[in-house]
Amino acid sequence: MAIKLGKLALAFAGAAMLTVAGCGGGGGGGGGGGGTSVSPPTAAKTSVPVTVIDGAIMNATVCLDKNLNGICDIGEPSGKTDAAGNVSLQVPTEDVGKYPILAVVGTDAVDADHGPVTTPFTMQAPADKPAVVSPLTTLVQTLIASTGATSAQAEASVKAQTGLNVSLFADFTKSSTADSQAAGTMARMVVVTTQQQSSLLAGAIGGAAIDGAVIRQADLDKIIQKKLLEILPALLTALADPSVQAAAPEDKDAALKAQAKTLVDNTGLTTTSVATLVAINNQLASSPAAGADAPVASAALRSLNFTDNANWSVRTLVSTLAQNTPDAAGHIKYVSRRYNSVGGAVAAWNYGGSPNRQSDLHFNGSSWIGCALNVESTSTVRDARGNSSYDDCDKLETGSSNRAVFDIADRSMLDVYNQITAAGYTNLSIKSAASALGTAKFPANSQLFYQANTPLSTAVAYYPGNSSYVMQYSAPVSSGTPGATGCDSNEFKNTSGTNSTTLEGMIGAMTGTPCVFGQGKFTYNSVLYTSPDAADEAWGNSTVGIGTLGTAPVGFGPAPGFYSGNAKLRVAFTGVGTNPVTYYACKERFNNGSPRNCTAIGTGTYTITALGDARVMTLSNPPLIASTLGYQRVFVERGGKVYAGYQNNTTTTNTARLNLTAANALASQLGLPAVDPDTPLTLTRTSYTGDWEVTDPVANNGSTIIHIYGDGSANCTSIDSSSTTNYACTLAFTNLATGAFDLSDPDGTANGTLNFLTGAVSGSYTDTDGSTGNFIGARR
Repeated sequence: MAIKLGKLALAFAGAAMLTVAGCGGGGGGGGGGGGTSVSPPTAAKTSVPVTVIDGAIMNATVCLDKNLNGICDIGEPSGKTDAAGNVSLQVPTEDVGKYPILAVVGTDAVDADHGPVTTPFTMQAPADKPAVVSPLTTLVQTLIASTGATSAQAEASVKAQTGLNVSLFADFTKSSTADSQAAGTMARMVVVTTQQQSSLLAGAIGGAAIDGAVIRQADLDKIIQKKLLEILPALLTALADPSVQAAAPEDKDAALKAQAKTLVDNTGLTTTSVATLVAINNQLASSPAAGADAPVASAALRSLNFTDNANWSVRTLVSTLAQNTPDAAGHIKYVSRRYNSVGGAVAAWNYGGSPNRQSDLHFNGSSWIGCALNVESTSTVRDARGNSSYDDCDKLETGSSNRAVFDIADRSMLDVYNQITAAGYTNLSIKSAASALGTAKFPANSQLFYQANTPLSTAVAYYPGNSSYVMQYSAPVSSGTPGATGCDSNEFKNTSGTNSTTLEGMIGAMTGTPCVFGQGKFTYNSVLYTSPDAADEAWGNSTVGIGTLGTAPVGFGPAPGFYSGNAKLRVAFTGVGTNPVTYYACKERFNNGSPRNCTAIGTGTYTITALGDARVMTLSNPPLIASTLGYQRVFVERGGKVYAGYQNNTTTTNTARLNLTAANALASQLGLPAVDPDTPLTLTRTSYTGDWEVTDPVANNGSTIIHIYGDGSANCTSIDSSSTTNYACTLAFTNLATGAFDLSDPDGTANGTLNFLTGAVSGSYTDTDGSTGNFIGARR
């Protein structure tokens, strides 16, 4: 009703003004000095209730941040919260739902759960979700501001990363459920991390950014909030630390603060780095009026790891002139290229962390597809603020990015590199940079991009090689039964279970009942290693892996002891309720990498969904420590096999990139190949790096593995029911584009095709005794 009355009053006031104007402009006889004065109309306002929480926060200043500067300015609707954290803002009706809510929590504020605020901080809530302002809504609004996502999209992304099961726009202090308590703990961790980071950076206030602007507290707030999105996996790991999990309620805050300190010490944010980061944000917040540049062939150096000119890895994103010319939908195209050199042997491919992973298949919404050689991805043309949306390899990943651009022409390469690393960017790494770069400078038209990519969706995917097959054991082994048919059988000793063919078969075999043996021992490099545990529990028989935490070597290098130090995360389909799952953290045996002596760390459920011609199992409520894997484990049943698949997390990544001119100048300085957008990527010998296993389906007399190594060398392994033999073989490609090859070894010759994209192998052989046959196979 207030809105209608306001509009009605405005209509009456307008009518009165018209009446006065008519009288005053009439015949001039008698009314001149005695007219009635009319005040300007008052804009209609709407009361917008807001609650500010970590616990309920009293005396926070809350406003409508109309100019998006992170400050409650004069003229912006504002108010102070009461003891319950409540305030009602009187907002012009036309502004309701248009601008985010900002809460400035100063040292005059009091948190109902945590006491007086000693370090100030700010929080935000999205324009269309103003009812609650909390650390969780701040994560959502930061994502919205960075990507242009809707509040629903941003909330879904944050929930997917954090595993929270409540609305991020709700007041979690009003509920005592486990999910609400988890939300409250997450929120508190965000606050204490924010406060500690803010204190660490306080010395930068009043200093100058690299663009000359004076650094303000609001600038630091924005940097810290963006950084929190980037480090969410590490934050979740901190929450999973035993010191936090085991802390009594009265000690929880101290445990969180201790973990926050460790986080802050490793974020890369320093008083030096903020000079660059503030300038980046200043540029992204501005709206330059310059028109769009004319399309040209272009490239961006996405990553570089340089040891010397024979050992390096590079990723570039390139576009020809035609690809950079917008189509009718306003989209441009780009191609991802990856190169890796080991001892001068260069592998080339487009997608995945290694050449064989370009075989990965993902579900694009209607079918399972791979990323073809030189496949084009699409992006919108960047707007005036450097924002763009992208679709990488037909929905493998979709999201938004923003980019700030700096001119580096005639600047020292070493100075630019030092600026990049000082700002906390790690995607460009040059060993012995001072000697490698010397006094070289970037030429005219060189540009440095600072870019943030935030995925909003990632596809379910899997590697189709046989190393992704899920294997299961027979019932006596999977149930942990002792004896010749169970845990003491050759089936278990030789790890010779069978491949799962259905999800139901996998579920039935993963019982969570280990094979239990006496105290474990093994000899490595003539040294006997004994398990610190009295019993050696082998869990590989009855659980399936979802990932490994840690990168310690297994089976090579110095042995740290019986265990490697890595943690293997695994699941069994056991527990109470419908479709139960139990999660385990297991020790990893050093000599063979097998999971041992597991401990249950959580429970959840599974769901099976049809995606195209496959069935996919997803797992709910994974343990917090799984967040650092960077993906969620899924299981894909397709074509009579079950694969351990994945769905990547939607985590923001920040990178420093060089344009085509700067990238080629740097490449010339380091002795690397130049980037040419007009010359498509072609496969090399070492693009086929990996293990390719072949068998004669008729003879059925074992298999042969062809090993192709990163340095270009090759050898072979023969496997039969009784032995495994390594031997020399010679592999020569006759057509790198198709993978056609000739192979010779002491027993004969073979020729066939290694399919780079599908991983399939086929061909024929002739033995020295004159016998012939055909073989088929696949990449492992």
